[in-house]
Formats: sequence, C-alpha cells, structure tokens
Amino acid sequence: MQGFDPPTQRPFQGLVASRIETYGGRYRASAQGTAGNLFARGSPVLDPSRRRLQGYAPFAKGCGPARGLSPLRLRELEPEKRHGGHFGAGPPYSPKLKEVMKAHELEVRLHTFSMFGMPRLPPEDRRHWEIGEASDSGEAIEKSWKELVPGHKDMSRELCHQQEALWELLTTELIYVRKLKIMTDLLASGLLNLQRVGLLTEVSVETLFGNVPSLIRAHRSFWEEVLGPSLEEMRASGQPLDPISLQNGFLMFSQRFQPYVLYCLRVKQTMAYAREQQDNNPLFHTFVQWCEKHKRSGRQMLGDLLIKPHQRITKYPLLLQAVLKRSPEARAREALNAMIAAVESFLRHINKQVRQGEEQESLVAAAERIGPYEVLEPSSEEVEKNLRPFSTLDLTSPVLGVAPEHTRQLLLEGPVRVKEGREGKLDVYLFLFSDVLLVTKRQRRADKAKVIRPPLMLEKLVCQPLRDPSSFLLIHLTEFQCVSSALTVHCPSPADRARWLEKTQQAQVLVCIK
Repeated sequence: MQGFDPPTQRPFQGLVASRIETYGGRYRASAQGTAGNLFARGSPVLDPSRRRLQGYAPFAKGCGPARGLSPLRLRELEPEKRHGGHFGAGPPYSPKLKEVMKAHELEVRLHTFSMFGMPRLPPEDRRHWEIGEASDSGEAIEKSWKELVPGHKDMSRELCHQQEALWELLTTELIYVRKLKIMTDLLASGLLNLQRVGLLTEVSVETLFGNVPSLIRAHRSFWEEVLGPSLEEMRASGQPLDPISLQNGFLMFSQRFQPYVLYCLRVKQTMAYAREQQDNNPLFHTFVQWCEKHKRSGRQMLGDLLIKPHQRITKYPLLLQAVLKRSPEARAREALNAMIAAVESFLRHINKQVRQGEEQESLVAAAERIGPYEVLEPSSEEVEKNLRPFSTLDLTSPVLGVAPEHTRQLLLEGPVRVKEGREGKLDVYLFLFSDVLLVTKRQRRADKAKVIRPPLMLEKLVCQPLRDPSSFLLIHLTEFQCVSSALTVHCPSPADRARWLEKTQQAQVLVCIK
C-alpha cells in the first residue's frame, strides 16, 4: 500500500504513515501549497483542459472490511461564479474544493480504521457511551442447554420444551445486547473519532444514540443479577433451569427497564433524523455504509439497529408465554403468570406515555395553526391595552377538571357558515377539540386562523338539529343553565351535519367521564 502524500513532502511512508496520521501524529501540509499538493497520491487530479476529477478510487484492492465500500464518484466541478473564473483559477479553498477534501479525508480515515481499528477515545467518553475494549467478545454461553444437563435424555418431552424456551430467553438476551454494542462500539465510537478531527461535526451523536448506553447498563444489571446467576446455578448443579428463579427479577421489570420509556418516546424522531442525515449528508451516508459493511456490524442496517430496542422490550411477554405453555407444575405457572403480568403492565405504561407524547405533538401542531384571539373590538387604545393580557389563547394548557395525563385533542375541523341573531351568514372555520369548540376566521394572507368568538366549552354546549338537514343550533349556557350565546350552523351537506353532531356528542360524553 502506498502513502497518501507525495514522498517528497511526508517523512513517513506506507501503512505506518497512515497510522501515525490518524493516531495523533497527523501530517499537516503547508497552507501555501498549490492546488496540486492538496491531494495525496491516488486522489483526484485536475485535468486543466477538461477540469474534471479523474480516477478517484480511495480504497486499494483487498483492504479488508473496507473492500466492500464503493468508491466515491464525484461530478464535474462547475466554475466558481462568485469569483468570475474557472475552478482552477479561483481561491485555493473554494467551497467545492473543501467538499472534495473532506470526502477524501473521510475515505482515508475510514480506510485507516479498517486497517488498524479505531483510536482509543478518552476514558470519560468510553464510560459515558459504554464503549468496550477491542478484545471484548461479550458473555460466552454454550450452544445448547443439553451441554449443561447430563441427564437430559431421561427428561420428559414437555420439560425439554420448557428448557428450550428458557434457553431462547437467555441466548436472545445476549444477542440483543451485542446489537446494542454495535451502536456504541462501532457507530457512536466512529462518529466521535471522526468529529475529533473535524469531520461530521454537524451530526448529533446524542440525538442518534443518546439513550442507548442507559439500555446497555439496564441489561447488564439484568444479566448479572437475574439471568446470569440462574445460568451459573445450572452449570454448577447440572439440573434444568427453574423458571421460579427468575421471578424476583421480572417482578421488578418496570424499575429495571425505565430507560425504555424515554427511548420509545424518541425512537420515531431518532429514525427520522437518521433518514434525513443519510438522504442529505453524503459524508454521513458514506460513514453509515462503511459501518454496515464492517465485520463487527454483522450486516445490520442503521434503521434496523435503532428499532431493535422497541422490538426487544415487546418480545419478553412472548418469551415468557412460551415457557408458561410448557410448564405444567402449578408453582411455576403461578410465578410465570406474575412475571408476564409485570412485563405487560410496564408495556402498557410505555404505550400510554408514547400515546400522550403523540397527542401532545398533534396538539402543538394544531395550536400553531390558530393565531390571533380577537373576540372583542376595543373602543379605544386604552381599552385595547388593558385587554391585551387577556387576549391570548393557550391550547396546550392542561384541560380543566381532569387528570394531567388527559391531553386536549383535535377531533374535527372544517368550514361552515354561521348566523347569529338576525345578522347575515358568515363563513367561518370550526375547530372541535376534546373540551372546547373554537369559531375562527381564515386569514387571507396568513396560514393561521383568527379566533372570532369566545371559546365554547363542551360541558356547557347544547347541539340541536334543525329542520334543514344541513343545519343545527349551537347553544352555549351559563353556570345558571341560561343561554349565553347561540349560533345557527349551516354545514356543506347533511353528512357533514351528522358528523359534527356525532363528534360533539362523543366528546361531551368523554368530558363527563373524565
């Protein structure tokens, strides 16, 4: 393998030079060098007659794990219009040239990582991200439980099936933790190392993998305190694994795996961020491709790795139910039922948190579409000034009279015509939330709707269908059950009227229940 710089400018050559450059002894070229000196041997060469990048193939043939990475193909560089000249005649550090240099440097770094492994990060980073040593191979386990139970041939078929189900619980736990470690030991470690030399600094490692170290710690504790001791007892005694020995550990499931609440709340945004970076950031796409083809990754795709925690936490009830199905003994069945109930209770809690998070996101999006609150016309500037502190509608505030976990939801919206008293019909846009109905007016030059009537609380609202099949009457009551205001609503069609009446009635029932 040849060095990456001309032999006349670099005191070290070959693989040693690459390693010295990456591991702290980086050779820095002179800033006054010509454009031809900005690239190492085997890198892009400018043809003055055609101004193209020729022969760009950063990886040598047969360079280990990096061999599968396709060479980076670069388009013909356009002239630098800002400087009024051709690419070769412009400033030595134009934006196009910087992109090419960064792409080349990334390929060189990844090639060096493939040859020698990644540089060792500082201890505080390794502890924070749960990055293991290069020699770490994880917990070793036998291929089959039969290797630990000499008398397995004399066991009943049903007991053998039970042990197979328990063994699947143990082995899949270790396989899963190894996949978590791919995210920290390969992806996060690689990004952190590249960012230390100024590459991919725009990518947030915290957004991608910030909660993964907490999951690794939770599973390490679960193995060391629950699954591991049961396996060691099996090794020492030569007896089948007793599912009752796992009961205490699974009854504390929600306390042990609390980090999954945050991970599941963020996983949708995390995957969206990863897709956005891969679609819009060519350097990050190149890095992810290198990671996915690395021998350590086992050909796991980034998106698949990010969804693994959600899949694993929801698989525990299925694994325990498989054991229960093959456990005829009463005490074991009682213990397994209690374990399954504890896990499913935690999953319901996660689902509830995720649902509330999604509802809150939807509410914020709806609230952003509703703008000024102008239900009164001030008679003077002084009156307007005094009304201003009370002319703000915060739809994200808690719903009055219900538990905090109940989030306001947008149930229905649409255009209608309303008539108040003897006035003419007015085109408005209604927003029906789970506790309030808003009458708004669309603004021509803005995306937001203006609130033009005081909010109509559903608990004080009466809806009466009229003889016209497309119309109904909205009556808002006071605390004394007297009429406060009334609006005649004309819908575009009878089907629309039916929909408004149905949704309003459903919301009123839920308000009473809450």
